[in-house]
Amino acid sequence: MPFQLYNFLLNKGIERREAQEKFFHIVSHTIENGGISIIQAPTGTGKTYGYLIPILETGQKAIISTGTKLLQEQLRRDIETLKFYYSYLTGKGIDYLVLKGKSNYLCLDRFHQLPADKKPSQIEDMLESEWDGDWEFVQVDAELWKDICVEDDYCTPHYRGICKYREECYYWSRLKKRERKARILIVNHALLALKEFEDPQDRLLVIDEAHELDKYITSSLTDGISVYTLRVEIMERIVQFLPSAKADVEEFFERHFSKMFKEETQQIPLKDLSPYLRDFEELILKPINVYYKRIKEGLISEIGNYLSSKLWISLKLRDYLQQSNLLDWEEYFQLNVSFEEPTEEEERLIRRLKIYELLERKVQRLRDFYKVMKSPPTDMGFCISRKWSSKLKAFNYRLERFPIFPAGYFDLSGYKGVVITSATVDPEDLYQTMGIVGEFYDLPHTFPYHKVKFIVYNVSPKDKEEWEQCLKLAYKRLRTLHERVLVLLTNKEQLKLFKDEDGVAIQGEDKLSLLVEALRRGEIKALVGLDSLWFGIDVRGEKGILMAKLPFDSPEDPLTYHRIRYLKEIGEDPFEYQKMKALIKFRQGLGRMMRSAQDFGTVILCDRRIFKFREFKRAVEELGMEVKYVKHV
Repeated sequence: MPFQLYNFLLNKGIERREAQEKFFHIVSHTIENGGISIIQAPTGTGKTYGYLIPILETGQKAIISTGTKLLQEQLRRDIETLKFYYSYLTGKGIDYLVLKGKSNYLCLDRFHQLPADKKPSQIEDMLESEWDGDWEFVQVDAELWKDICVEDDYCTPHYRGICKYREECYYWSRLKKRERKARILIVNHALLALKEFEDPQDRLLVIDEAHELDKYITSSLTDGISVYTLRVEIMERIVQFLPSAKADVEEFFERHFSKMFKEETQQIPLKDLSPYLRDFEELILKPINVYYKRIKEGLISEIGNYLSSKLWISLKLRDYLQQSNLLDWEEYFQLNVSFEEPTEEEERLIRRLKIYELLERKVQRLRDFYKVMKSPPTDMGFCISRKWSSKLKAFNYRLERFPIFPAGYFDLSGYKGVVITSATVDPEDLYQTMGIVGEFYDLPHTFPYHKVKFIVYNVSPKDKEEWEQCLKLAYKRLRTLHERVLVLLTNKEQLKLFKDEDGVAIQGEDKLSLLVEALRRGEIKALVGLDSLWFGIDVRGEKGILMAKLPFDSPEDPLTYHRIRYLKEIGEDPFEYQKMKALIKFRQGLGRMMRSAQDFGTVILCDRRIFKFREFKRAVEELGMEVKYVKHV
């Protein structure tokens, strides 16, 4: 079909790309005929416009999912550009919405309960502006934000019905109204796995940056029990009813896990949770259950005494009591309602009921986790992590569970059609990890990779001392050749090799987007990092890239550990899975070099195993790069 917007952009001077035009037609076919289309679109295809232009031209409603919130903002910019031209050509606007998870938005009810000296002044100022309640645009500590954001356990349907801020609510009122109107919703993969969308049968689903879709979905389905959950979300609420209540929740974690950790922040896989079951029950579950039972009995008595002293109560208190399940039906029908809005005394009672309701939900989650500990499903993995908490003034240990492969937790059948795309999307990977099957299209690459030198140093990562020396030499070589260098590492320990180098920024020192911008502007000469640098960095122009080694995931990574274990148990070779994942990551790393047709530079890999695992060498050669082997470094 002819694309008016595309032809207009061609006349404005954008480059005609055969691969992009093929992309248009695949998307158009999916809109018309449904089904699942899997499109491998190498860097330079123009895949964002490749799906946006057909969506706009056909008037199709769509959900577009990408990997991170940062990528959502990049999509916003692309849509704004096309929106300007589309409006000029047709006189029509485009209703779209960048939608994030609930916890990214401020809860006004929770915020206004904070003591005046605890309320961030920046939020106070933003309340008077056009701010949409998004955490991304304010500087608020993560642990404080956790106490004031929208949360399912707090914002229950019946509480939303009586909340005094229900008409102003950033998420449940303002955002929901915009969501219902929007033709295009921009979400991230984590939200895609958790949210139920209205009328999906009318919408095309586009999953962009799909090369790590399974890891994003697994992460969104991960839950657990932490010291923070037990001390702040459970015990602090118990103490509001029972001031003398005590429980040493840290004892369980310190006893079993503190000696496992070597670094301040780390995750460690756990084969199963049976060794910890008895202490979990004795030190955590039993005392909390005892306190919870006392609170429930006391609150039932308190409500009974209050109601017996009143001839009339408000409609909102009655409705809230109905949802609390603390009254039986006979008592409920005896309540006399005379007015709608609650009195100040009733507001205080509702507030206590609210605290109890939150406690009840957290205790139920604790019980559910215990059931999984007792009878773990074979497709479930476990790990322990810890991170320093400024609020706890101690390590926050977190015991987690997650699906080993999220196939079966993610359903694409309800959408009008589905387009899945990435520069390195692999249909075999999608099937093994997600259970997704579709029509595969492999578009040709368009960038002149022959301008890139690919050099392999003759060293093995197994010879650690020699390999580290080689890594430093390769880095210095790239610094002499190029003004900007990306260093792609595979574990945190390797970061230490570069911490004393001049002009270097290391991932984690600031927001990644700011570090990348500093490299673009020349404020730093090299950016060193881990996964995010392999996958999500866009630095145009001449550059050097240092790949520490072939990017096999560490078998000590909890997800990788449990996938290896599971594949062995079902009789499959886990190394084939590991190699498939490493090849996807390696190809993503190569893609950091060519971000435009004018780019060129040098890639150095310090790992001779590329000649053993020929899939990696073939990936380089298929792009048109010549592999040069340096035998004596």
